[in-house]
Amino acid sequence: MRPQSVEIRFPGTHEGFALGFARLLSALDAEPLEGAPRYNAELVFEEIVDNIVSHGAVGGRELDVRVTLESRPDSIVLTFEDNGVPFDPRGRTDPQPPKSLEEAKIGGFGLMLVRRAASSLDYERTATGRNQVTVNVQRARPAPAGARG
Repeated sequence: MRPQSVEIRFPGTHEGFALGFARLLSALDAEPLEGAPRYNAELVFEEIVDNIVSHGAVGGRELDVRVTLESRPDSIVLTFEDNGVPFDPRGRTDPQPPKSLEEAKIGGFGLMLVRRAASSLDYERTATGRNQVTVNVQRARPAPAGARG
């Protein structure tokens, strides 16, 4: 079986995010993907694109975002490409959990969630000056024959 891919391109704005997410949902609807793998693919898209939109532009630069969703027998591979400021998510450490509710803050946990949802995360700054983040989300593995649940 040959991998199938769908390219989703949109401006790096909040409106573009909404359009891109709707296209992602439509592409995922065409996949036999349910439960945790489906949730993880959606979560990865939301967190990566939110970071691009929120932090990628400087000096009024217009962001161009391209997401390729590749369907493989054992995984969904999401490749995010943007023309924003260089950002390698692999070098970021997970935030420390708050010691109390009073110390808790909203935000800052997106990359940690992506790492937990993904089986792999890779980054490259392309020769054309674009960020390229590739995230692999495993499909659910079927139970072995004869296994009881």
